[in-house]
Amino acid sequence: MKNKQREIEEIIQFVQNHPESTVSRRIYRETLGEAPARIDSAVLRQVRDKLEIADEFTIEGYNYLIR
Repeated sequence: MKNKQREIEEIIQFVQNHPESTVSRRIYRETLGEAPARIDSAVLRQVRDKLEIADEFTIEGYNYLIR
């Protein structure tokens, strides 16, 4: 299994490359409580911070969704 940091990096990369996708918007809603109108470095940092404290099942679930 991949380490958590690498999995988080892949999730961040995905939402950065596909900010308007259904999956990205779901990740924003679930981690931030809303899907922001504009995605910038501050939003990505907030998502990363939330993922850092998320459990492994959440991280695995998001990694499954971005595949």
